[in-house]
Amino acid sequence: MWTIGSLISFLGFLQILPYYVLAQDALPCVNPLGSNGVCINIKQCQPLLQILQAQRPETIDFLRASVCGYEGNDPRVCCPNNDNNIDNEEDKNTSYGPLQPPICGTSYGEHKRIVGGVPATLGSWPWITALGYRSKKNRDIPRFLCGGALISVRHVVTAGHCVYQRNDLFMARLGDLDLNSTTDGADPIDVLIENKIIHPQYNPTSYTNDIAIIRLAGDIPFSRNIHPICLPIIEPLINSNFDNSFPFIAGWGAVYFNGPSSSHLLELQIPVVKQDRCKDSFKSFTTAVIDDRIICAGFARGGKDACQGDSGGPLMSPHNQSYYLIGVVSYGYRCAEPGYPGVYTKVSSFLNFIIENLI
Repeated sequence: MWTIGSLISFLGFLQILPYYVLAQDALPCVNPLGSNGVCINIKQCQPLLQILQAQRPETIDFLRASVCGYEGNDPRVCCPNNDNNIDNEEDKNTSYGPLQPPICGTSYGEHKRIVGGVPATLGSWPWITALGYRSKKNRDIPRFLCGGALISVRHVVTAGHCVYQRNDLFMARLGDLDLNSTTDGADPIDVLIENKIIHPQYNPTSYTNDIAIIRLAGDIPFSRNIHPICLPIIEPLINSNFDNSFPFIAGWGAVYFNGPSSSHLLELQIPVVKQDRCKDSFKSFTTAVIDDRIICAGFARGGKDACQGDSGGPLMSPHNQSYYLIGVVSYGYRCAEPGYPGVYTKVSSFLNFIIENLI
């Protein structure tokens, strides 16, 4: 049986992620559940001390993610502002993020170098969201026309054009693998959409500022197959142009231009294209704006790319064994056309917009 002192010592020696800082005062913070708190010595935080005393192995990740600094050898933790049990922390009046690993960004798939689009496995991309639009023929059966990425228990990031003037967008599906199958091992959750927040400077002609936040009608319970992706709030991601990187995309989009969508989730790795080359590719398109607000990615020879139904889906980059949302599928010329990379909204350029709307 461990003593409280030995448990605190164990927690204190856990590796701290690079964006944690040594805390000197009781600074405000946001805990892994997205609730507001203060950064104090764990010995002064009764809710987390109770979790520590329970000695349940599954809580160690939560405690580690709650560390916000050190006081001597004792860890400081993000202690909730009220005395409620941590299980009751989430309420409608709280902020929802941004979350920190390991609460976000955990993939249960083996992602070796994927050079062609292949079917994803269950749990590979647990933040992937399918956005459902009402059909004129049957308003109760959704048409899944866009994708998104879960970033909190309540919020999904998608493209602005997936939301713009789309009153028919009404629901989101999380945790699915094959949209047409009930025998794929998935246990998806369908949830109604409460609010859609499009970037105030979104331009439907040039597709600039092509990003939106969807607030779901209820908090989503996290599981192995439903789990948020991390936002790129840390160095080196927050200031990176991602040149020479090889991020992932995933979605249920068309398998070729104007072709049918895939019912099974597909995944693909693509190279980031330097901005000068991307500008040159789109120089004949007078409305295309290629600047620091976007990332271009795709193979020069074409053949593999995000397609129409992947709009709003995530461009994902691994860092320290966690996945981060670095881009949102915006637009391209046709689909996987040689010489034309896909264009992605660069998430790090819109962190203020995202975080301000995590309410």
